[in-house]
Amino acid sequence: MEIGRGVPRRTIVVVMVVVLLAALVVVTSSGRVDDHQPTDSPSARAAITRLLGGDEQRAAQFELQRLPARPGLADSFGIGGEDGRVVLSGSSDVALVSGFGWWLKYVAGGHLSTNGDRIALPETLPAPDRPINRRTTLTDRYAYNFTVFGYTMPYWTWAEWEREIDYLAASGVNRALVLVGQEAVWYDTFQSFGLSESEVRAWIAQPSLQPWQWYGSTSGYDPNGGVHAGPVSQDLIERRAELGRRIVDRMRDLGISPVFPAFSGHVPDKVFAERNPDAHVIPQGGYSGHPRPYWLDPTDALYGKVAARFYEAQSARFGDTTHYSNDLLHEGGVLGGVDLGDAGRAVQDALTAAHHDAIWVLQAWQDNPMRELIEAIDRRRVLVLDLDADDGPGWKRKDEFWGAPWAWGTIQNFGGRLGTFGNLHEPGRTLPEVRKAGPGVRGDLVGTAMVMEGTHLNPVVQDLFGEMVWRDDPVDLDSWITDYAKRRYGVDDPNLREAWKTLLKTAYSFRATGHESGEGPHESPFVALPSLKMTSASNWGPKEPRYAAETFEPALRQLLKAPSSVRQLETYKYDLVDVARQVLADRGRAKLVEITEAYAAKDIAVLDTSTDEFLAYMTRTDELLGTQRDWLLGTWLSSARSWGSTDAEKAALERDARGIITIWSEQACGVLRDYANRDWEGLMGGYYQPRWQRYFAELAGSVDAGKPPTIDWCAYGREFTAQTNEYATAPLGSTYEVAARIAEELGL
Repeated sequence: MEIGRGVPRRTIVVVMVVVLLAALVVVTSSGRVDDHQPTDSPSARAAITRLLGGDEQRAAQFELQRLPARPGLADSFGIGGEDGRVVLSGSSDVALVSGFGWWLKYVAGGHLSTNGDRIALPETLPAPDRPINRRTTLTDRYAYNFTVFGYTMPYWTWAEWEREIDYLAASGVNRALVLVGQEAVWYDTFQSFGLSESEVRAWIAQPSLQPWQWYGSTSGYDPNGGVHAGPVSQDLIERRAELGRRIVDRMRDLGISPVFPAFSGHVPDKVFAERNPDAHVIPQGGYSGHPRPYWLDPTDALYGKVAARFYEAQSARFGDTTHYSNDLLHEGGVLGGVDLGDAGRAVQDALTAAHHDAIWVLQAWQDNPMRELIEAIDRRRVLVLDLDADDGPGWKRKDEFWGAPWAWGTIQNFGGRLGTFGNLHEPGRTLPEVRKAGPGVRGDLVGTAMVMEGTHLNPVVQDLFGEMVWRDDPVDLDSWITDYAKRRYGVDDPNLREAWKTLLKTAYSFRATGHESGEGPHESPFVALPSLKMTSASNWGPKEPRYAAETFEPALRQLLKAPSSVRQLETYKYDLVDVARQVLADRGRAKLVEITEAYAAKDIAVLDTSTDEFLAYMTRTDELLGTQRDWLLGTWLSSARSWGSTDAEKAALERDARGIITIWSEQACGVLRDYANRDWEGLMGGYYQPRWQRYFAELAGSVDAGKPPTIDWCAYGREFTAQTNEYATAPLGSTYEVAARIAEELGL
């Protein structure tokens, strides 16, 4: 067929151009549809609605679209649309919820955090002036240290976990460790290898100490019935397993891969060895006074059978996943003649047999992982978490982990200690530089790891770290912190801006020291064992101040100048408590110097006055802490008791809860006491202050001899763990009024 016969050539050309343009429009339009398909993802929309406080009317103003995967990108999101119809596009549900979080911050000026939200939105939601697009090449954005399940989360219920999972998604996390309820796997597994169900339950530690049992550091065996000791009840095992299943199901719904513990060979000690006498079971020595669980040699024929049963039981309880974490020889242990490379291959082979292509997650901490291990196993199916990359980067010491994929991690907090402290420079400035350095310098960097030992404190740290997933370039911390203050309080106030600039220059100014300056904040003297030579509360805390105390105090004056519209916000109240509490702690440290000097000079009058003033600071601190919901011992204890089904179990769980934050355990008290110290109302007035009162009373009587008293503080701690007195579970009083009075008394 001839086209255009009798038609002018110019007309033909015009027609052809029109046809081509129309085709191009169709293709382009089709491409947009394919690239941004309306999805209305039920999981992402439900998370967004929950993060909006259940506001379905505003949540309905978001249109959700799916972006296709693109080569070289791990995830991406876009924000566009128009007022009242905000378009969120994302390549995954995590990306969609992260896009919402970015919109809330940088379009709506709102704020989510682990310690208070500020969401005050207009009826018609705003769209950005121009489209926003963010992407990441990081395939693995990991959350959680094992220990956070002991220091922060051992008694959480679904209410806390539901919020936490949504916040993880808004922070870009797509891999998260889950230990909740995993003790059920031990319960199911070891009954198949000669142990009775009661013998297995006796081996399982109470909830707060279970993370160290997974590490191979402790167990529930204790003939003296310590705070950590089993047996745990079958009912508790089942209820925790039910919660664990609910957690992992929600994570999967949102596209977060749950990370389960792997089986690295730890078994119920001598009982297991006696019931399986032909197996090579190796005693592992001790950990801070605790006997470690025995270790079943992974090259022994029985190991494969136990591992197979373990993974079968785990899948039956919690389903399958893609990532499994555990280490060999975590913080000690012995090989007992077993070759490390052979053991590693056996562990990975057993995991592969149960879950083809599963990733073995290893932790870079102290000597681990060793080169012999990495070179013996399949590095393509490993993820190394460089836990302390923000302070003592292991990737530099260990040749970028010899070719294994790894994630840049941040601990920052140890034991959940509540000092005002954080490292913003390393994630905000150094991490982007490491990413840009290229594989030749930093190896196979594939992700990030948010691995604090305790969470829900110093929320600014997690806020920035979650953002850095989506940023390629370093941030200007001065401007970022100014924007943070505006979002957190909802006003652009000069005093609040200056307060956060002060905090950035002091409490949040920490930079990498090669892990040589101590762990975490310079701790409060109030929570330390009474001593005139006190330097830190925990054995690993910094011995010297992180900053000059007088340079921090202006932050309190500046926060107190906040407009009245801000003073009832939970975000503001939390921060005001935190800063005022830190000022009192710093003043207490200075007062302790006066006390030491008065004692040396045998000046009884000054000694009496100074010790009274020190104790008065503690009284003021306890009152202040009691005015805001996040600083209450009573909440921690009541949460623990709520898991008990009988009075005896409630008491055991309360004892567990009291123990982890004071003596840690009876056996470990000499080493780990006060490792997880807390500035909490009730703990300050009911535990730490009586400790100092007793010390000062005996100190006054020892002036002539010049020899300060020696007191068995572990015995004192054991007495506290056995108590059952109740503490407040709701805040009392005005945070602003109490903080303002404290500032006035201190002359600020």
